[in-house]
Amino acid sequence: MDKKLLFMLVSIPVISVYLAWSVLDQNKTSNTQTIFPTQDKNQKSADTFFNQATILNFNDTGLPKSKIIGKQIFHYPNEEDSEIISPQITLFRESGSPVHITADQGWINHDGTRVILKGHTIIRREQSQTNQFSQLETPELTVWPNKEYAETTEAVKITTNSTIATGIGMEAYLDQAHYYLLNNVKARHIPIKKPK
Repeated sequence: MDKKLLFMLVSIPVISVYLAWSVLDQNKTSNTQTIFPTQDKNQKSADTFFNQATILNFNDTGLPKSKIIGKQIFHYPNEEDSEIISPQITLFRESGSPVHITADQGWINHDGTRVILKGHTIIRREQSQTNQFSQLETPELTVWPNKEYAETTEAVKITTNSTIATGIGMEAYLDQAHYYLLNNVKARHIPIKKPK
């Protein structure tokens, strides 16, 4: 047999064994040197959560007084309030259209009687035979649905069919549609367009 051929036949298995041993040894070394990412100790973990949650509050006669819907609700250990994602609050009226409140996120207490809203927060009431259209916008709002009361210390813009008012800080009595702007109040009248 040719010496070159014999050398190749013997060297191929030896080289294969050597390569396999090198790869295994390298994996063994790299596994012992694996660095795991450090966990963020400030990141909270919820102990309870709900998807598409609805909280209903009723009046003394058993009719719905308010409805609070959250895309998700998270409760965290050692915290009184729960975080609510994309909150939607509806306040039902005995007469006239209901009041709708939306925000980017919020925090709700254990029985749904107080909601703190943040992000693009809007209070909206459509026009009906017994009430006029109104829309309020603010970056932060605290709402007590059962008392039909809301307040903020932030900037507020209120739009109706005939006026636009802005200010800093507000108290809102939602059952009577009375909004009290507290500071830097400015208002502009919107003229009614006459039909041609």
